[in-house]
Amino acid sequence: MNQNAKNILRPLYVWAFIEALIFWYAIEKLLWSSAGITFEQIVVLGVIAQSSQVLIEVPSSIIADRWSRRKTLMISSVFMLVAIVIVLSVQSFLSFAIMSLMWAFYYAFQSGTINAYIYDLLKEKNEQSQYRKAVSRYATFQLSGLLVSSIGASILVKVGNYFTPYWVTIIPSVSAIIILWRMHEPIMERTEQSMGTAIHHVSSAARNVLAKKWIIIVFVSLALAMGGRFIWYEYYQLYSIDQLVPAVLFGFMLAMIHVGNILGAEFAHRVKNPNTVMMLSLGLLFVSNLSLLLVNWSFAIIIFLTMCFFGSQAVTIVLDENLQHETDSELRATTLSLMGLASRIVFGIGALAIIIAGSTSESIALTAFAVFVCVLLYIPISKRLVSAK
Repeated sequence: MNQNAKNILRPLYVWAFIEALIFWYAIEKLLWSSAGITFEQIVVLGVIAQSSQVLIEVPSSIIADRWSRRKTLMISSVFMLVAIVIVLSVQSFLSFAIMSLMWAFYYAFQSGTINAYIYDLLKEKNEQSQYRKAVSRYATFQLSGLLVSSIGASILVKVGNYFTPYWVTIIPSVSAIIILWRMHEPIMERTEQSMGTAIHHVSSAARNVLAKKWIIIVFVSLALAMGGRFIWYEYYQLYSIDQLVPAVLFGFMLAMIHVGNILGAEFAHRVKNPNTVMMLSLGLLFVSNLSLLLVNWSFAIIIFLTMCFFGSQAVTIVLDENLQHETDSELRATTLSLMGLASRIVFGIGALAIIIAGSTSESIALTAFAVFVCVLLYIPISKRLVSAK
């Protein structure tokens, strides 16, 4: 990435690291289990979180496109604070369900909006060719924050209890809002595509995707890759519990997942040829998911989960770059949210398959593998993928 692009995005990178200090995420399922939440109820809570995002995914992106992407991200951080307060106040299935709903709103208000914000910050200075490198480096800073918080979670639990990480997370959440308040908002030109009703706005974004066959394939492939990642993000702890992985390793496991994500982002950042990134990353995805069907040793599970997230992170960055370059600025968040909606549908189908199969570690690994295999849809249009400058 050139120096101009680095200067443009430096404040965003600082925000990405601080906002990602979610210390409670690594021990969330452990808190639920200690509060009497059953194995099946944990699956249901995951479905609540993901299905709720389906309802808010597109409306939140319309807000971002038509009002302010920066302020939409601020609202996202407010939902995080509300989720923390709920958990600290009451611990029951109902309270965790409401918290899952707030988490869905938090994620939905960021989904698509961050990527659109990055692209438009660069486009304002004619640096949009640096997008893949920029979003990869953003992912590195964000994932570094998640890595620090996942390691810190184990320490905080030892010096306090399962609630301590929630209390500590309040500090970076408030700081993130303050940082966003001071950040720059790129000027967006309006055309008739985003004017009128919300339905017209969404239909304009959908028509842009449907205009070219190869963009449809990129869109669907990205939705599948994201859907597979959601399955593992939502159920890797459930998978590990079923595989009898010791609870003391959960913080380390999440840390290694973040390491895999960081390495995948840096791989996508440094390798220019998108097809090289795609083929090597998909290879890692297939090997790791097949291995997760067979292994039952704790450290082997952690290694293959790390490989899985490395591959999926790199794949999604390349596909996201190609979708961004074909999207009008004012419709950018909405287009990405439609992809996010499609990925939630993929996750929902996968979650249903996991529940029907009995919510076992094998069903989780097999479902994720089947979804990632479908990403090979991209092969017919591989020669059209955009290379990072």
